[in-house]
Amino acid sequence: MNKIAGIHAVKHALDAGESIDELVVLRGKTHPRLNELIYLARKAKVRVSFAPKEALERMAEGVPHQGVVAKMAAKGAVNFKDWLQAVAEQDEALVLILDQVTDPHNLGACIRTAEASGCVGVVIPKDNAADLHSPIVSKSACGALSRIPVLKVTNLARTMKDLQQAGFWISGLAGEAETLIHDINFSGKNALVMGAEGEGMRRLVRESCDQLVKIPMPGKVESLNVSVATGVALFEVVRQGLKG
Repeated sequence: MNKIAGIHAVKHALDAGESIDELVVLRGKTHPRLNELIYLARKAKVRVSFAPKEALERMAEGVPHQGVVAKMAAKGAVNFKDWLQAVAEQDEALVLILDQVTDPHNLGACIRTAEASGCVGVVIPKDNAADLHSPIVSKSACGALSRIPVLKVTNLARTMKDLQQAGFWISGLAGEAETLIHDINFSGKNALVMGAEGEGMRRLVRESCDQLVKIPMPGKVESLNVSVATGVALFEVVRQGLKG
């Protein structure tokens, strides 16, 4: 079960009408913003319960909870083949592929950016990726987990071949690439692959890309945080679409 911790994150989820099973509030704590959350939850017919500080800290798993944790309703798994069949029929579509992004803050931020840029899905490996059910991922995603399919696959390289057969052109972000991302035409169906910080893409994933591109970096810093690089890359595709 996904959990969201913190006043701002929980209010965002309530305002967005996300499926919440239960709102857990710190017992004995009174605050106008907490009272507002209780009111909104009861108005939406969400169960409200009260628990001691220790229980909230266990549920929040290190995320500052500010006296409130929301337990999100369980969602059914998205079947990759069914999803791919649906997106393959679109003339234009954008998919984000994340290879071994194990930091929950980065994973959540990447999913949030993918939703903001209009991606039709995010693909991650079942192993060697941050836990989607982590409160840190939920907080960083800021509600995006309920609005965009996140597909966990066993074999990322094989999944990329399935995407290619469905008409997707796959571009991998790599600092050593010779082609700048701004020089690529991103019309049609595209998938962008982002590798883990430090290690980048694994060899088989890299070799499965149709092309490698890089973000121009005239400064002295050698690399960007993966969530920042994801934002730059995805919104270059968006920019081209708006320009066209």
